[in-house]
Amino acid sequence: MSISDLVTRGIRPLVAYHVPRPEGIRAKLDANELPYALPPEAAAALGRELAEVELNRYPEADPVELRALIAADLGVAPGALVFGNGSDELIALLCAAFAEPRKGATRAGVLYPDPTFVVYRLAALGHGLEPIEITLDDEMELDFELVDDALAGRRPNLAFFALPNNPTGTLWAPEKVAELAARHPDTIFVSDEAYIQYGGRTLLPRLAELPNLVIMRTLSKIGMASLRVGFVVAAPAIVHELEKLRMPYNLGSLNQRAAVWILRHHKAWFTERARELLGERERLAVALRAFPEIKVFPSEANLLLVRIGRAGDGRAAALYRALAARGIMVRNFDRPGPLAGCLRITPGTPAENDLLLAELPAALGPAA
Repeated sequence: MSISDLVTRGIRPLVAYHVPRPEGIRAKLDANELPYALPPEAAAALGRELAEVELNRYPEADPVELRALIAADLGVAPGALVFGNGSDELIALLCAAFAEPRKGATRAGVLYPDPTFVVYRLAALGHGLEPIEITLDDEMELDFELVDDALAGRRPNLAFFALPNNPTGTLWAPEKVAELAARHPDTIFVSDEAYIQYGGRTLLPRLAELPNLVIMRTLSKIGMASLRVGFVVAAPAIVHELEKLRMPYNLGSLNQRAAVWILRHHKAWFTERARELLGERERLAVALRAFPEIKVFPSEANLLLVRIGRAGDGRAAALYRALAARGIMVRNFDRPGPLAGCLRITPGTPAENDLLLAELPAALGPAA
């Protein structure tokens, strides 16, 4: 046997996640981040706070201060929270903890819409689970009848729903997800609310009546992406299993201290910046729709999915390259499949968005 024979079968055809970082970037609109940095005086105060962290000591295995702050903000019991190194680790923990095949099956299933957040698929394959993908329609909407049929027929252990969705920005009806969770109580439903600050609708109030529901959140989309702090809110039975697998020092001391300090002293500042970004998202969407070759999909997240020309004509990939050459980074999804012809644009600062709109006509080139 060779080393390649030892690789988990499901991940053999995959390629590593790649984030391009060319030189000369003038507008970074590719990663669904909040584009606003802390004001200099706040950053200096945070630096003084972090200087007190003892780097020779392990982090708190249980982020007690952070747990108390977030639990109070959400109005939940502190013990209802599980923290992860971003949402990515929590998705992997869910796939690892609930991977037992049902009677008569060789693998447990993980259901999710397609296209959606790529980590659902990666985590499922990495843990030997079977992906069950429900393809979105041409408008990136989800057919809940198809979902219901798949849940009944395939009986997945887990079902992930990004509300709003990435990379489409679509916000499918959260109440329909709750209805499915009630109808299929032996499947764990994950409401991934990473973009809650931009979509504004949550299933958190339904937790008490739905013990198979998990709410997943992150601090990454509201200005703290570098800290990699994610968390889930769930019933005690689910928390109990996730905590068995959570690594004891998965959140670094600097990350914990920075998150606590920011939430105590500057949460309102970040909330206001998120509101500003909503205005920039709408301004950018209106301006992009003025180009006849660009289709802009409705969005309730801090992103805009756009289709350039016709799927398969190569114009989206060409535009991606032309923008990159001008120092403007967007995310390229132009490949065979439901996202053919698509780019994803994260609204940036007003100056970054102005730059994109100024360079766009030349980058688009003559119409096909």
